[in-house]
Amino acid sequence: MKRRKVAELLGRRIRALRKSKGLTQEQLGAACGVNYKFVGGIERGEENPSLSILQKIAEGLKLEVIELFRFHHEESDPDKLEKMITDIVKDEKSDRLQLILKIINAIK
Repeated sequence: MKRRKVAELLGRRIRALRKSKGLTQEQLGAACGVNYKFVGGIERGEENPSLSILQKIAEGLKLEVIELFRFHHEESDPDKLEKMITDIVKDEKSDRLQLILKIINAIK
């Protein structure tokens, strides 16, 4: 994976995590002792944060560092997404599949 792609994925992941916690860039920056402009640069994939900065961001988000690198949710290739979904549900029992179908229909 190219360095730029990783930076973009990391940035999008941090942004999604920050927003899911209801934090602004300023609030996250204050919580982890990092300038909010630097947080914005990381989220846009323009900055290359050190491991210590990533640790601070994870702490500010009250997460383990590894959570910053869970990029599976960022897949955009429809064929890969379909395979990922199929892999998730392939061994489920009928009642669980019905529940999954209800959830998917509710999202649509």
